[in-house]
This record gives sequence, C-alpha cells and structure tokens, in this order.
Amino acid sequence: MPAIENRRWLLAVVVLAALVLGGSGMRSALSWYERPFPGVLIDPDGVVSSVGLPSWEGFQKGLRYPDRVVEVDGWRLESTSGRYRASAWDAAVERAAREGQRSVRARVETAEGPRDVELSLVPFDALAWWFYAGGLMVVASLYVGAALIALSASPHGKLARAFASAALFAALFQFALFDYHSSRHLVPFFHVAYALVPMSFFTLALRLPDDVPLIARYPVFARIAHGLGGLLAAALLASHAMGWTTVGLRSVCAILFVASFFFLATTLILRFAAAEGDRRRTLRALLLAMAPPHVVIALGFMLAMLGASASTLAWFAIPALALTPVSSVVAFIRYDLWGSRALLSRPLTRAIIAGMMVALTVILCSACAGYAGLPLLGAIKVAAPAAVVSAALVVFALGAGDRKLFPARAEYKPTVEQLSEELTLVADPDEVAFAVERTVARWLCCESVTFRRIAVDAVDGASAAQSGAPAEEQAPRTDESSGERVIEVEPPGESASELSLTVMFRGRLLGVLEVGKKRGGALFTSEDLDLLRTIGNQAALALAHAHSYAELERRRREQAAAWRDERAALIETLAAEITHEVRYPINFFRSVFTRGSKNQSLDAEEVDIGCEEVERLERLVMGLRRVTHRKLERRRLAVEELVSRAEMLLRDQLGKRRIEARVSAGSKLRCDPDQATQVLVNLLSNGLDAAGDKGTIGVTWGPTENGAELVVWDTGPGISGDASRIFAPWYTTKPRGTGLGLAITHRIVRAHGWLIEPERREGTTRFVITIPAADVSTTAEEEVA
Repeated sequence: MPAIENRRWLLAVVVLAALVLGGSGMRSALSWYERPFPGVLIDPDGVVSSVGLPSWEGFQKGLRYPDRVVEVDGWRLESTSGRYRASAWDAAVERAAREGQRSVRARVETAEGPRDVELSLVPFDALAWWFYAGGLMVVASLYVGAALIALSASPHGKLARAFASAALFAALFQFALFDYHSSRHLVPFFHVAYALVPMSFFTLALRLPDDVPLIARYPVFARIAHGLGGLLAAALLASHAMGWTTVGLRSVCAILFVASFFFLATTLILRFAAAEGDRRRTLRALLLAMAPPHVVIALGFMLAMLGASASTLAWFAIPALALTPVSSVVAFIRYDLWGSRALLSRPLTRAIIAGMMVALTVILCSACAGYAGLPLLGAIKVAAPAAVVSAALVVFALGAGDRKLFPARAEYKPTVEQLSEELTLVADPDEVAFAVERTVARWLCCESVTFRRIAVDAVDGASAAQSGAPAEEQAPRTDESSGERVIEVEPPGESASELSLTVMFRGRLLGVLEVGKKRGGALFTSEDLDLLRTIGNQAALALAHAHSYAELERRRREQAAAWRDERAALIETLAAEITHEVRYPINFFRSVFTRGSKNQSLDAEEVDIGCEEVERLERLVMGLRRVTHRKLERRRLAVEELVSRAEMLLRDQLGKRRIEARVSAGSKLRCDPDQATQVLVNLLSNGLDAAGDKGTIGVTWGPTENGAELVVWDTGPGISGDASRIFAPWYTTKPRGTGLGLAITHRIVRAHGWLIEPERREGTTRFVITIPAADVSTTAEEEVA
C-alpha cells in the first residue's frame, strides 16, 4: 500500500507541475499569435536568437547569433539585479506598437563592429508561431506523457526513472524555449532545464537497455552527473540574479546539449554492434527509435551555435522532437525495458492513439489555416472539419496499432476454432495438454509454453496418488461452489514462467498453463490474456471430459473384477479375524497342557477360564457371527474380573511382569464379556510389545461426569507411523504384525456405543475408552436397581 500511495503522489506532482508550467508557457505563446515584433527575437541577455524563419527582416539584414543588441530607440540595454538586459528591448517594442510606429531602430554589436539597423514591426505570422510556439507545446506534452507512462509502469526502476527524468527536463526545456525569447516568464525554468537536459541524456545513454559496467559498479557516477548539471543550473540562476551575462554558461550548456545527444546515438550504435540474439533485436529497436531524431536535433543545435538560421532546425528538429517520445515509448513497451511486467491494455492504448491522431489532425489543420492568413480563433474554427479527416487517420492508426501491439486479437477466432476442433478428437488428458501447448505456441511468440496437468479423480475426488502423479501435482478440492469454473492469474514465483494461469472446473484444479517471456521481452497485452483465458476455459472443459471418460472406463474395469475380489477379500478377512481371535485361547491351553505334563495341578479359576474360552471359541466357530455383526449379548461384569481374565490369557507374554490395575472393587460394566475381553487383551498385548521387557503396562478405571473411562496404558515410546490410521485394517508398524488387532478393537468398541482415542501423556501411551453412564454401575444399590 505505501508503494502505491507513493506512486500516486509522484504522478500527481508530475501532472500538477506539467499543468502549471505548460499552462504558463501556452498562455505566453498565445499572447504572441500575430503580435507585432521587429522581425527578430532576442534572449534575456539581448543576444540575437537563431530561432526564426529566413524571411524575417532581422535575418534579411544580416543579424545572426551571437550579435548583441545594445540600444533600441535610444534606450540603452543594461542589466541590473533582478532585471533582464532585454527588458528595455521588450518595453521599446511594446511602446512602438502601442503608439502605431512602423519600426524601431536598434544598435547591434556584431563581429564586424557596431551596426545601426531599422527593423519593421510585423505580425508574428502563423507559420512561425506553430513551429516555435504551438508545436513546441505539443511536443512538450508528448514528453510529459512519456514520462508519466514510465513512472506509472515502473516507479522504482532505474531505467524508467532515468527515462522519465530526461523526458521531463526535455519537456520543461520546450515549454520554456519560446517564452525565453518572448515573454520571459519562465526564464529560471529554462536555465534549469538547459543545464539538466544534457546530464539526463548522458545518464540515460549509460542505462540503455541496461547499465553499462561503470554505472553498474559505481552508481555514484550517475548522481555526480546530475550534481554537475545542478551546479551549472545554479550558476546560470546566480548570474541572472546578479545581473551578469549568461552567454558563456549557455554556450557550455549548448556544447553539452549537442555532446549528450551525439553520445546517446553513439552509445546505442556501439552497444548494438556488440550485442547478439534478443539483446541485439532490442537494441535495434532502440537505435531506430532514438538515434536518428537525437542526431537531427544535435545537428540543428550545432547550426544554431555556428550562427546559421534556425529554420533548418525548425524544419527537421520539430518533427524529430515529436517522434522521439512516441517511438521511445513504443520501443520501451515492446521490449519492456522498464521491467514493469504490466499488462498492456488494448482499450487504453486505442484511446491514446485515437486522441493523438485527433490532436495531430487539429494541429495540422489549424497550422495550415493560420498560414493561409486566418487569425488563431479562425484557424481553430477552420480546424473543426479536421474531425472528419482524423476519423480516417484514427481507423488507420488503430488498425496498425492492433497489428503491431495486439496480434492476439487478429488470431483470436482462428486459434479458438482450431483448438476446439483438436479437442473434440482427443479424450486423453495428456493429449489435451499437448494440444493446448501447440495452440499457444503457434500464435504467441514466447520462449516456452508448458501445460502442467494436475492429476485428479474427476468423479469421486480420490487421491491423485492412484494415478501415479507426483505429490507436488496433486490437487485438493477448492471451496468454490459446484458448477463454477475460474481461470486465475498467478505470479510466476520461482519458476521460469512469466505468466501462470490456473485451469479449474467445478472448484477442482485441473492444470496450470505456464507461459515464458515473450521474445525480446515485450509486454503481454490484455488481448493476450483474454485469448489465454479462453484457451484455459476450453482446456478445462476438455480435461473434465477426459477425466470423466477415464474414470468411467476405470469403474467399468473395477466392476468386472469386483465379483472375484469380493469373495476372496471376504474369505481372507474372515480367516484373518478368526486366526487373530483364537490365538490367545490357544496360548492359554498350551500353557495349561504344559503344566499338566509336569504333573502340576490346576486351580479352580484356571479350569473355569478354560471352560469359558472353550465356549467362546465354540460360539465363534459355529456362528461366524463377527462377519455378520451379530447382536451384542450384554450382561454386567465386574471390571476387576475382566482385567483378571485378560491377565490370565496373557500370562505367557507377561512372564514375571504384572498388570498394574487401579480399579475400584464395586465397579461393574455392562458389556458383551467375550468381546470386552478381546478388546482388553488386544490393547494389553500391544502395550506389552511397545513397552519391552523393562516397560510397564496397566489398566485404570475412573468415573467421569457422563460415565466412566477405561484406560489401558504403557510406558513405551509412543505411536509410530501415521497416528490417524492406527485403527485402519491391515495397517501396522510391527515387523510381524497383521494390522487387525486395533481394527477389531475399534469395531467392538464402536459396536458397544463407546469411544476409543489414543493419546500421549506424561511419558505414557494411553488408549482411553469412554463409556456412557448407562453401561456403568459402582454400587450394589445401582446393581439392584
């Protein structure tokens, strides 16, 4: 947000300054349309200016730069503090025009010596006004527009700021140039611009299209150049303030002016000669756009310095000045030298082109009408039919702009039709991706086009891992509502792509279309993005169809094999569960038989447990009821008895260890004894494996507000692997585990209407079984009730 606000403030300041200075310059220029003047212009120091047409009387009588006027109509031209030397000239000419005099007499110091000349007062003709006043205002406005475009596109870019700086100082120079030789309201601004324009162009030449090694290594040199320009501007301002002449300093500025423009052209030529590949194409565009007009301007200034008529400068330099900002901006946009990576808006570009064509037509018609002898207001009225002419020019210019800047518009219909035809012939997602890549590569000149397909299940949202897609290309569902499809633009991030578009259908990400940089670094346009979005929409539909077709085929194959796998899986599961549940009774009987072979007597408890286990196995084998989820046969059973029975079944696995049971004597549990025993045996057996030979296991019973909790704990290292899958069938982390113990336990607990959750607390692993109050009793009274 601060960067955006700073950009807005910067643009606002530039616009305000341009309006104020441009308005002041235009007001001074308008006041000189057909104003009487003596056939020559002089600068504030009284020096004859080279600005003018050869037909002017002053040039006809041999006056040339740097001749200096020293007296006019008996008034001495003298410089005082805060007053220009030419002020006496201005006052004398104005008085002569007001009094109806036809001429003024002036004494001029020339290279051959003093001369007295009589200069007739004539209206400032329309042709000269459009060349030296109105034309410069228009060109200055173009430079301001170019600077605004650069600052808005890349306010922090070094090249954009250098270009904007040069353009703004050039605009200030042109706003003030005619005023400097006529009304003299903007003389200080002219001096500032005259000193800083050369330094700005020296810096710009060293940054096109990127910093030369000297500037890249020592950025201070760019600041030094601007600092020298600032010192020169300060010297000019101080000289005028002290009443001293500025001819010498302005000669230095003129030399720097010519040198900077020649330096810019020469630097571009040398860097172009040394460049290769895309860089050479970029420099070719810059060379054609910027070198010729700046060479013409430099030659014009050289002619002016040598005392030649400035008409030569006017006929060639004014069009060159107008061409420079326009061609420079086009070159910068086509190759994105500012590094903005902004989208080029076609509507905005067309509006700018149309406005420029209309303004150009009105200016040309007004100039022609003024040259024919009409006053300014009449010339503007005559220019009204220019709208008809400008309409044709606008249509031509917009067509040319679309062909050059927005080729995607011309390619839109054939590209979409061709892609649609290709996509109707393919049903494989990979073929869809290839078709999209081929289509984009045909019309968009870019370094790379990649359609990265995201592997998803198009019907039931199954994991992308089933299709073999890598983890980074698995696409989760989004939160968008059903039926919506979104094509979004995302930043390129760390990838080499310049533009990334996500392709989605009904809230599911199906792919990402990644487009590399345009060849030569040109900006992507709004039309490019529209066509890419349309291609993304078609790709989304085609991929959704391909995924649905693939899913349908997969389900058909699965259905054909289901009848074989179903019975095999049922038998396998049944066998595994029976094997798992008879293991502990078999171990118990093995222990009993071993003791019997050693003539050791059995106590009554062992005989009772053995009988109960035989009955339990009989019920299990005869009914195979676990497969059909038989109805629980609940009865009240003391928790102590349940723990004791489990300990007896695990006697061989326990060895010399004992189960630490903390159970109140009166606590009873309403459950299916067979299955509750199996739950406790499974949990304690897992705890013994986890705790190891030196570990401890235990059972804790405790009442809660809503019933009671039966906790089986151990001091082992905790749950390894994926904790969210510990109750899933066949999932185990033991080398020889079956993955059924906890699955059976979870099923039995849920069948009772209880809950079981694992947790790690105070160095122990705990399986907490939450039992509702309806299945718990702790006193005899509750039992009777």
